[in-house]
This record gives sequence, structure tokens and C-alpha cells, in this order.
Amino acid sequence: MKPRIFVSSTFYDLKYIREDLSNFIRSYGYEPVLFEDGDIGYTPGKNLDTSCYESMKNSDMVILIIGGEYGSAASGEDKDEFKEYLSVTRNEFRTGVESGIPIFVMIDKKVMAEYGVYDANYESIEKENKVVAFPTTKNINVFRFIKEIKGIVTLPIQEFEKSSDIKGFISKQWADMFKNYLSSLRNEKEDRKIESSVNEMKALIQKMDIMLDSVGKNVLSKDNPKEYESVVNQQEIVSFCNLLVDVLTLRFDATKELDDADKRKEIIINYLEALNEIKDLGISKVTVEEIDIVEDILDKYGLYYYRLREDLRMVENKMDLLSNETNRAKVIETMSEDEYFNKLIKRTKF
Repeated sequence: MKPRIFVSSTFYDLKYIREDLSNFIRSYGYEPVLFEDGDIGYTPGKNLDTSCYESMKNSDMVILIIGGEYGSAASGEDKDEFKEYLSVTRNEFRTGVESGIPIFVMIDKKVMAEYGVYDANYESIEKENKVVAFPTTKNINVFRFIKEIKGIVTLPIQEFEKSSDIKGFISKQWADMFKNYLSSLRNEKEDRKIESSVNEMKALIQKMDIMLDSVGKNVLSKDNPKEYESVVNQQEIVSFCNLLVDVLTLRFDATKELDDADKRKEIIINYLEALNEIKDLGISKVTVEEIDIVEDILDKYGLYYYRLREDLRMVENKMDLLSNETNRAKVIETMSEDEYFNKLIKRTKF
């Protein structure tokens, strides 16, 4: 299978760079994904940009190029000269981040210099709505987009003046990735040894669990037969809560107040209801075809995912725990605590 490389950018101002990159990607034997080449399959009845996001999720890597233009407004967004809104390119970027796809960010050197001016005068521009004209950057939302990108410290950002700068940088990155792959093959034998040791350790832990279970039952059951059952039940609830924060990270507006206990419980209840509805539909492995269904269910409960684990079977197998109202109340209470709630929620700007 050829790696699919999604090229994300505005079109008209960067079309020659996009064309050059398309040929560059093919020269490596990889598959470029560009809408102008017909690489994106559009679904009748859906907004055109929705298909771009779906294609992004099916890609293996993203090359994001930012110039002076911000681009067309995404579906449901109203274009404005100063007010912040999402463009298709920016939404593609968010889709890539949420899907965990490697992204290389290339920013026009002149735009980056102008961003420095914007950042230095951020308070007066954003708080006082002061409009400033820049020679290269045509829309202030380009700077807001860059600020969002720079907030994700794991993303590599490279400035460019011409197409060859992008190709040179990407070539070095691909060479390094291939070198790391060869190193991983060399270390595979050692990894198998470690895996074998881990499996032996798991077997030992299982034996210890059986022994401790037996000892605990004898000790706790002497004076209070129900105490042992209570301890085991609490362990199951803690284990279930750990699974819940692992399977799905929810995205909420950072400006919204989420420290109110009742608000937190409302979010947890909606989360559990959504998971139960997903389970009832028989979705235990979230595929590309089913992600829209999952998104619609979450949206119905006012939830938006930041990260979603593909395999839901682990949590699905534990959902019967919630059939008991006492257990359900304990799960909601536990999940509302800072330790779990702050792992479940990713606070970002929408």
C-alpha cells in the first residue's frame, strides 16, 4: 500500500506549489491527495468540505502549507473580515490533529514575519478590535490559525520562501523516518524478549491476584461478609472509570465554566448515555464508515470528541456495570472528580 500524503492549503495563491508537491510526492512512489486532482471522493447530499475531512482521516500524513490567504469558510461558518471563523483548511488541520495523523506545517516566511508583529500587538488588535493592514497576510484569521498551531508544541513548523524549501525539508524528514523504521526492525528481536518477560510478569501478577483474592476474602469476610464484596465492587468502578477516560477525550470550549459539580455530572451522564447508544448499535470498532454515526450520537448529547479510541470493545464489555443504579451513581460521582474529569476533558477554543 502506498502512503497517502494529504496536501492541505488554500488553492489559488498556492496552486503552483501544490502542483510541484504533487509531482514531488509521486516521485517517491507515494500517493498525493489533492482535491484539484480528483483524489477526494465527494458524497452526494453532504457539504463538499465534509468529504475533505473524511479523506483527511484516511491519509497517513499531512503537509499543511500556510500563505497569506485564509481560504473559504467551512460549512456552517460565516465569513467575516475581522471576526474569527473556521476556514476549510483550518478545519482540515483540526481533523488531522484529532485523528492523530502526523502533520508537517510549512508557513510562508513573510507571513511568519508579519505574525511576529501581530503577536507583539496582540492585546491592542484583539481586545480593542484594531484593524492593521499587512502586505502579505490578507486576513487576520491566518494569524489566529498560526497561533493555534504554535499552541501544539509537538508539531514541527518550517518557514519557506519557495517550493524547493518545502521539498528539501520533507525529504530530510522522510529520510529520518525511514532510518527510524530500519532501527525498529533491528530492535525487533530485543522487543520480543521484552514482550516475553512482560508476559511472564503478567502471569505472575495473575497468580498473586488469585492468592490475594483468597486472603482478602478470608480476612474481610470474618467480621463483615459484605465488606469484601464492597471492596471488589469499588475496584471494578475505578477500573471502569480508567477505561472511560482512555476510550474518549471530549472537547469543550475553554471559556465555559466546567468546575460546577452539577454541570460535570450532566456531562458524565450524557457521555454514558452516548456510549450506551453506540453500544446498542453494535459499534465496537469505530471505522471510517461509522465515524459519522458516532459523531451524530455525540452531537445529540452536546458532546464533541477530541480523541476517540478506535476499539471500544474494552469499555463495551464493562457497560453491564451501569445496569445497577448504585454502581451508576458511583461511576458518575467518581468521573466528576478532578482526577478523572480533567483527563476526560480537553479544553480548547472552538
